[in-house]
Amino acid sequence: MRLSLGPLAIVALTASAISTAALAAEPVRVGGTGAAFGFLQSLGDAYSARSGVKVVNVPSLGSGGGLRAVAEDKIDLAVSGRSLRADEIAKGLAVVMIVRTPYFIVTSHRNPGGLKSADMATLYAKPNATWADGSPVRIVLRPRSDSDTDLMGELFAGMAQALEAARSRPEVPTGATDQDNGDLAERISGSLTGMTATQLKMENRRLRAVALDGVEATFSNFENGTYRYGKKLYFVVKGAGSPDVMRFIDFVRSVEGMKILREAEALPETQ
Repeated sequence: MRLSLGPLAIVALTASAISTAALAAEPVRVGGTGAAFGFLQSLGDAYSARSGVKVVNVPSLGSGGGLRAVAEDKIDLAVSGRSLRADEIAKGLAVVMIVRTPYFIVTSHRNPGGLKSADMATLYAKPNATWADGSPVRIVLRPRSDSDTDLMGELFAGMAQALEAARSRPEVPTGATDQDNGDLAERISGSLTGMTATQLKMENRRLRAVALDGVEATFSNFENGTYRYGKKLYFVVKGAGSPDVMRFIDFVRSVEGMKILREAEALPETQ
């Protein structure tokens, strides 16, 4: 016996199917370093528009907080500003993708000119350091545990010791997060701090990237190899990653995802 459904019944069944599909699609929860917040938002919005799956971008986790959240199944994907440690690997965390972005020395100074990389540690260590026009250099630090602190020590000779010396000066502020760092740098006249190109661009920061050793701090110069200071950002999941989060990763690797990353001044590590 063949049943015949009327138009109203067909509409009801179709609506029910759509509702069930929407309920079945779990949100993809992402977070981690503040440097990635902007491009994660853009990627998430584009993926949601294409797939109908909501991407929740959790702010203010930091690299360590994001990795802990993935390990504890509180989020699905973390973007970390550092590589995984042995104990994190032991918890089942795995890197599924790496991107790199220029790392800039930025300032609120209107005409900072250029700096020499060999002088960077001195600028941080000297309480009375000045810009070329004689105005004071006012540095902004990051917490000891922050990945940018380690990176600055790796990029510039003597910087690790200079940063420790600067911490003893009560007038020197510390930006707890990437966003706090940017806010302080914008508010303080003659500021000096480090920042990824992707954060500088995606947050439309009112800061200037300083030329180093005669090379302009630009994305194009980073891509062609003349500007050599950069930072890697690691996409991390737990285990093999859930099917939902891996579909999002597939989107990030797609032509559309790569275009979004490039517009955010980030490049895949394979390039």
